[in-house]
Amino acid sequence: MFKFYPSDFFHFEFLRVLASAPAGGAETGECLAVLPQVPDGDAEAWYRAWTAQAQQARGRGDDALVSGDPVAASGAYLRASNYFRASEFFLHARPDDPRLLAAIENSVAVFDQGVDLLDSCTVVRVEIPYEEEKGVARLPGRLYLPRAAGVADQLDSKKKRPLLVMTGGFDSTQEELYFFGPAAALPRGYAVLTFEGPGQGICLRRDGLRLRPDWEQVTTQVLDVVEELAKDHPIDLARVAVVGASLGGYFALRAAADPRVRACVSCDACYDLFDVTRSRMPGWFINGWLSGRLSDGFFNWVVDKLAGWSFQLRWEFGHSMWVYGVKTPAHVMRCMQQYHARGYLQDIKCSTFVTGAAETFYFTPEQNTQPIFEALGHLPPQKKRLWIGKGVDGGGLQAKIGAWAVFHQKMFAWLDEQFGIRRGRAVPIQAAAALNNLTLDIPQPFAFGTANKTPEFIRKFSTGKVPAFESADGQITLVESDAIAQYVAASGPAAPALLGRNVAEQAAVRQWVCFAENEVFRNMMAVVLWRVGMREYAAGVEGEGAKGLEEALAVLERHLAAGEKEYLATEGELSLADLSVASALFWAFMHYIDAEMRGRFPRVVRWYLGVVAAEKVKEVFGEPNLVAVRKAAPV
Repeated sequence: MFKFYPSDFFHFEFLRVLASAPAGGAETGECLAVLPQVPDGDAEAWYRAWTAQAQQARGRGDDALVSGDPVAASGAYLRASNYFRASEFFLHARPDDPRLLAAIENSVAVFDQGVDLLDSCTVVRVEIPYEEEKGVARLPGRLYLPRAAGVADQLDSKKKRPLLVMTGGFDSTQEELYFFGPAAALPRGYAVLTFEGPGQGICLRRDGLRLRPDWEQVTTQVLDVVEELAKDHPIDLARVAVVGASLGGYFALRAAADPRVRACVSCDACYDLFDVTRSRMPGWFINGWLSGRLSDGFFNWVVDKLAGWSFQLRWEFGHSMWVYGVKTPAHVMRCMQQYHARGYLQDIKCSTFVTGAAETFYFTPEQNTQPIFEALGHLPPQKKRLWIGKGVDGGGLQAKIGAWAVFHQKMFAWLDEQFGIRRGRAVPIQAAAALNNLTLDIPQPFAFGTANKTPEFIRKFSTGKVPAFESADGQITLVESDAIAQYVAASGPAAPALLGRNVAEQAAVRQWVCFAENEVFRNMMAVVLWRVGMREYAAGVEGEGAKGLEEALAVLERHLAAGEKEYLATEGELSLADLSVASALFWAFMHYIDAEMRGRFPRVVRWYLGVVAAEKVKEVFGEPNLVAVRKAAPV
């Protein structure tokens, strides 16, 4: 693997800044300008170079604002914030350095300037009560709400948003969390709450609040605030997830036992922080100290001597003493003994996504990820998932540095699955593309409601609607999902099967495509949306939808029974008709068509399971998720 610095420590931290570029946290050229100014292991040169780059980016933001370019100004301010954050990082070996607070104050201030200029979201400042009986200041947080029309808008005019509660870790700030979380979540229709906890960011540097292992004491207060925020903002309390990376992944697991949490994403977390540190020390040394044969004084003396030769060790113990609020390395080790997940993970009842990093030099999968996942053995298979990233391009570094796009793709696909979010209008298109061996280039992120209203977009697609399609050569542009599906289906070797081999089959395909839209999808939405918390229950809407869906299923059952058909419109071949109707029924099988109802429509069930499990198609639909007993209507 290519390295920017000989030492893993400086290389990783440089990559940490550079890797945020796709999310707006850096500019590649600005990072490369820093590189030759900083010798490996030189904390002072690192501070000077990143501070200068931050000031330059802030100046560029000021210039852009004066010239009337808020987009450029926002980007420059956000980059400046991340550069200020990075500048003081290697100074943590001396927590009394006044530059630590000054740099983070600059980072927070310029971040606020930048985020307030974003047109993709509304930012609500939040104060979270924390140990008020002790007179402790409130914890700062930010609620990011998508302005653009995303997933929820496609499903419900009330626009209730699934919410990610993102927690930082051992050395991050909530400003940095924006690039890791909200920047990717907002275009997908998710709201995000970030916050600064004790021992983190401005709360550590300004308020002197120290890190604590029982993070659920913090997130309980955060979730209380979420409930209050939901009274005034479109937050879906039925779809709240906690997300954290590295030590933040451990904190997310501590939060996940709260019954208000419906999903947890624990990215590259530790299982036992003391064991991780212990494994990096000579056995005679650490075991001698644990047994009492070696005194605290001797332990501290050895660590201090070794730290004189190792900048990384000096930083790690210096930062640890700072965040824990202790004075010696021996006290650090005792604090670390409290940071473990043993005896706690069995309390987690929500769906949980656990990741590890094969090339990390911190929390190895064997010592951390695997034990965490094994301790979740009480969760059924559909409620847990494990992914070990490998390689710098595949999520193999700690906190998925350098592979955030890969991580986000996996994380949001899993969250969509847990929260019942299907980007359904595109499913028949994607399935037809898969059968035709075609690759669809789907832009991520795409700000619905903003990107599709720009002059450039309107010039290509006059209605401004999505989904929208542009051919590789730019000669063909289409809107409306059915029209795009028709074009994609006709554009490959599977076209005769997908669209029909004769006029009669072609007409039959069109008939069932229309049936999917007019008779299935509309009625499915009526019975499913309130069940997944995306609109209020209405008896009239429920009754009409239930009646309409029942009639549609009866039509399908009769049609499939006539001649024991395998597919809807073609003989022995999957067609666009099957893909369209199955896509329209996807949420219904997940939330409404329960075991009792499936028993009344056996041919429909057999046909549906065959379609979604078909070769190449199953990667698009995913594993079938059939509800056992549907949620009953309110009495």
